[in-house]
Amino acid sequence: MRLISTLAQGRYHYSCDGREMPVQDSWQLGEDDEGVRTLVSQRLVGEQGFGMEVRARLREGLVSECRVCWRDEVDEVNAHYRLRSADGEAPKLGDLIEVDWTGPNGPQQATVAGRGRLLFPLMRIFMGPLLLKLEQFTDGLEVVTPDIVDPSQRGKLLAPRVSHRSARPMVGDIAIPRTQELGPDISAYIYQGDEAERDAHCYVNSRGLLVGYDWPSSTGRLWQVRLRDLEWSPQLLGINI
Repeated sequence: MRLISTLAQGRYHYSCDGREMPVQDSWQLGEDDEGVRTLVSQRLVGEQGFGMEVRARLREGLVSECRVCWRDEVDEVNAHYRLRSADGEAPKLGDLIEVDWTGPNGPQQATVAGRGRLLFPLMRIFMGPLLLKLEQFTDGLEVVTPDIVDPSQRGKLLAPRVSHRSARPMVGDIAIPRTQELGPDISAYIYQGDEAERDAHCYVNSRGLLVGYDWPSSTGRLWQVRLRDLEWSPQLLGINI
């Protein structure tokens, strides 16, 4: 999944109660050496640059395959997620999800039944396509993610984790000031994520890019994420196209 061309790139800026946070969250979208649309994203924290990198292939609005690398002061952990589509068929919602990852006891494997489950590699750049897909399902969907809830539990780190997520369009006056601030053609959503991100407000532009993300923490602090330094090729219509 090595990129040989770049069609778009940008970074996400994090703040908490208006104070900039030491998070480096950058991404590149292009084609790999097999001509497949590929998205590479890194989220690193602190001076030592510990964090996560994802390399994912996108097809039919879905993440069809991704490689995940987690690096911290202990060691490096890797995982490989992929949809098992029928021969010659495009990936679709409901395909089995196969996972290989490195655990403390050596290589691990698992297969997660599809049942309408989405593969979501956690990084902010993948949230635009996730929200657009969730909008189509009023009851939400089960989402399969690499587990990073507690990195100290090395046996679970990057193992498949299933959780329920949903998104609904934001209506009323609450959405207007933020969408005007973030630019034209912005769609606003109320997102129900995992335990740490309830009732988040998300903003997606017409290209399918997450441009803003606001959520209150359990301690009452307001976290905000904004898309910055966007470069976009005119030949690219959207992140899924």
